[in-house]
Amino acid sequence: MLKRLAKKFVPRSLVAYARQFAARRQRARVARLPSLSEERCKGILVSRLGLRRGDTVFVHSSVDRLNLGFPFYGVLSILREIVGPEGTLLFPTYPRLSSYEFLKSGEVFDVRKSASYTGILTEVARRQKGAVRSFFPTKSVCAIGAQAARLTATHQDSPYPYDSSSPYFKIMEFKGKIIGFGVGTWNLSFVHCVDDFLKEAFPVMPYHKHLFRARCINYAGEEAIVPTYAHDMRKMNHDVPRFMKNHIPSTVCGDIVVDGMNFFRADSAPLFEAMIDFARKGITIYPAESYREHDT
Repeated sequence: MLKRLAKKFVPRSLVAYARQFAARRQRARVARLPSLSEERCKGILVSRLGLRRGDTVFVHSSVDRLNLGFPFYGVLSILREIVGPEGTLLFPTYPRLSSYEFLKSGEVFDVRKSASYTGILTEVARRQKGAVRSFFPTKSVCAIGAQAARLTATHQDSPYPYDSSSPYFKIMEFKGKIIGFGVGTWNLSFVHCVDDFLKEAFPVMPYHKHLFRARCINYAGEEAIVPTYAHDMRKMNHDVPRFMKNHIPSTVCGDIVVDGMNFFRADSAPLFEAMIDFARKGITIYPAESYREHDT
């Protein structure tokens, strides 16, 4: 609410200054942290986040929040080395705007060319030779590795972006792991698989009712329409870290802080099963005011 009011009444120049000031503070804070070497980085990914050869791993990242002692693109090389050619890496590749604003703008999503604004590492991944991107205008996923094509193939088949057709959901077929690299569980998009799986049975309606018909360009360069719903940002004031801390065992999902830097790890299938059970009891990541009985 405060953010919406600020956006409406505060001059844009002041908002831009506040963002720049916050960014400078963030850079200064990160610069004071211990330098993260390639060897230390690999150790965290293997020992703390539990990555192994052959894993299917969904990666959320913000390299700007890490004091890397090597070029940021080296992170992708390290990840690919750890999971090996038989493993698969996935990255969220969202547009610059929120889903609702993007769809309202009428902007065309080109699966081959539309840039990712979900962190610079995701854009590097998208540009890799052999990378495959799911055909979805607002919540597309880039995948690299053995199961890339299979995981991304059917994302466009459901208007619900985290439904069983999506890569987010499909990683459970491969005992997928989810990690945060420079971010905490506040970035964990997998939680929305529960919303989309239960649909009308879910205690909260997280989407606008309007079904958008998004214009998209596929890999063949042809235009196609992809129907999709967009999240209602007024209901996205959830607290995922608190939910995980209060309801989910740390062996299934947990935030990790190393030398002042944020990480997290999650096992997709056990986390999904636990969250489904809680949702059916009316316990979700969403606050009470978002529940259906409060809808107008």
